[in-house]
Amino acid sequence: MTVVAVIVGTILSSETYAQNPCGVPGVVVEASNFMYAPANVEIEAGQTVVWVNVGGTHDVNGLESSLGETWENPETFYHGSVSGNMDGVCIGTTTFTVPGVYDYDCSIGNHAANGMVATVTVTEPATPATVAEIIIDSPNHTVLETAVIAAELDDDLSGAGPFTVFAPTDAAFTTLLTALEITAEDLLANPDLASILLYHVVSGNVMSTDLVDGMSATTLSGEDVVINLTSDGVIINGTAMVTVADVVADNGVVHVIDAVLLPAQNTTSVMDVIAESAVHESLETALVTAGLDELLNGEGPFTVFAPTDDALATALEGLGVTLEMFLMSPILSGVLSYHAAQGNVMSTDITDGMMVTMLNDQDITINITAEGVVINGTALVTVADLTADNGVVHVIDAVLLPSTGVSEASISDVSLYPVPADDILNISLDTDAMVAFEIRDITGRLVTNGQWNSGQNVLDVSQWTPGIYTFSWGGATNRLTKAFSVR
Repeated sequence: MTVVAVIVGTILSSETYAQNPCGVPGVVVEASNFMYAPANVEIEAGQTVVWVNVGGTHDVNGLESSLGETWENPETFYHGSVSGNMDGVCIGTTTFTVPGVYDYDCSIGNHAANGMVATVTVTEPATPATVAEIIIDSPNHTVLETAVIAAELDDDLSGAGPFTVFAPTDAAFTTLLTALEITAEDLLANPDLASILLYHVVSGNVMSTDLVDGMSATTLSGEDVVINLTSDGVIINGTAMVTVADVVADNGVVHVIDAVLLPAQNTTSVMDVIAESAVHESLETALVTAGLDELLNGEGPFTVFAPTDDALATALEGLGVTLEMFLMSPILSGVLSYHAAQGNVMSTDITDGMMVTMLNDQDITINITAEGVVINGTALVTVADLTADNGVVHVIDAVLLPSTGVSEASISDVSLYPVPADDILNISLDTDAMVAFEIRDITGRLVTNGQWNSGQNVLDVSQWTPGIYTFSWGGATNRLTKAFSVR
């Protein structure tokens, strides 16, 4: 990671004698005609000198004197020989971090003997008193300065701290305002302005040397930013690059970034609506058990018909099973997916007799009656239009049971009793044909199968493991399934 430490608001006073072909900001020194110009440069620690060759062949020798003189450079530096031209050719750049006097010369031929000797004097950097002053004094942070003052945070950022500030530049704000199609005035009038700005401030001193790839830091807005160390540099939240790091003040540090950080928007999903409901605890548990909670937290949109705890308890009592048995049943996901559909179906969208395809690819029928909106002729919508960011929830007073692919009339062909069964299960068949059946346990494992004639048949379940089972019969494409339990 390359870190360039400069004072953000400082405008370098040394004159620039040539354009800078090196691509690194700093004080430019020309090399030409047996001379460096300027020959004596004074900078602050953390600033950079850029050497540009505008004629002849020159190097920058800060290792040892070509004339045998004694140098006491705090650190050595060297940039190899380069042939220049009038457009300027980059010889090299050095960022000086240790204060002191640095001597150097051109070691090519007799250039040093002819006076091509120069110095760089590095002084301690002036430390702004506060991070607020760094922002206010910076010519590249006028929008941030105005926003900080408008949000009345300038006094806070002038306090004891310490604070770490990620400071987006004016260019970063221009990019954001263009993307949002708003003006700077609109931004300053935003009631969330202070929260947005505080999302750029972390309590404590977080220096570049403290950073670890993947680390998170809690901002003063209460939300975290994520920091990654990449081959391109330090990236905040995957979008904003640190362009200047470690601008130190008495009460903290500022890192310049090239994009505005926006807090994640708080969103509510249809799953959140269910989870926060006091009358849908069983449904929440069932959805989590079936792994459908992640889906319903997704992009959507979804329409969910949510049976209450009482509705689910009534349905399970009718099946003779407990909630625990239902949660372990292989039919769990199929039943739950029959209560959710893709898309937003608001109460204002409903027409009498309309059909909606659910997530299990089966349809429900919605009717508008004198009592209200009724689903499949059995479930009444008791609360409508609980909106979420990814859909809508309607509360219903009964569980919806998906079709098994056979006509309703055939349901009466088979009855199972008693449920739950203790020692025997009576299976009554009212049909003219031989019935092929199979029974599976809650894991889907086949327990027994065979064929039975019309009439009453008795199944010995005295040695079966207590739990929920499914009894299914019919052809390959025309089957009916009923659940029963053994205790």
